[in-house]
Amino acid sequence: MIRLSVLYPNDEGAFFDWDYYINTHTPLAKRCFGNTVIRWEIDHGIRGEEAEDSAPYIVAAFIPLTSLSDFDNVIATHGEKLKADFKNYTNVYPIFLVTDVWKGYS
Repeated sequence: MIRLSVLYPNDEGAFFDWDYYINTHTPLAKRCFGNTVIRWEIDHGIRGEEAEDSAPYIVAAFIPLTSLSDFDNVIATHGEKLKADFKNYTNVYPIFLVTDVWKGYS
C-alpha cells in the first residue's frame, strides 16, 4: 500500500477556504480517485510542537492508495483538473509526498 500526503504550508499570508476544500474540492478528488483510495484522512492544523507555535501546515491530507500505478493513472488523467482547482481555496501550493507504508510496523 502507498500513501499520498498532501501538506498545505502555513506560510505568512496563507489563505485557505476550509469550506470550499471540504465541500467542493474533496468531492472532486473523490470522484477522480474513485476506488484507488482506501480511505480519506483530512486534518486541520491547530499548532506546532509547543503550545505557542503556529501549525506548520494549515491542512494535512493522508490518503492511502491501492497502488503506485493506480495513483499514476489518476494523476495522468485528472492531475491538471485537480491542480487547477487549488486557486479556488488557497494561495499556497501544497507539498506532495508519496510513501510506501511498511507492512506490519506499528
